Amino acid sequence: MEANQKMLDAVKWVSGTGCVIGFIIFALSFFVSDYNKDYIFTAVGIAITLSAAAIFLVGIFFVLTEEMVMKTHKGESVPETTKIIKMKSKAKTQTKRSTEFSN
Repeated sequence: MEANQKMLDAVKWVSGTGCVIGFIIFALSFFVSDYNKDYIFTAVGIAITLSAAAIFLVGIFFVLTEEMVMKTHKGESVPETTKIIKMKSKAKTQTKRSTEFSN
């Protein structure tokens, strides 16, 4: 759990910093439109914020995946069998098909 907590803290700091920087760029460029004629910095701010959120989600996914993998040794193990059970079917095979237009 210690390694997962360190990774989770790193993901939180990186994504939190990215979200704050992206929001600051977005807010400054959106409200100070004299400096931003084509609203390119607004798009950059939104992109930085969304990418930081995506980094956070991917980091959480990795932490949860690693936690689940580490806990797989707990629980009951299923014994492996090498026997193959063959099913007997009593289905009849039809050799001649009847059609509506036959003589």
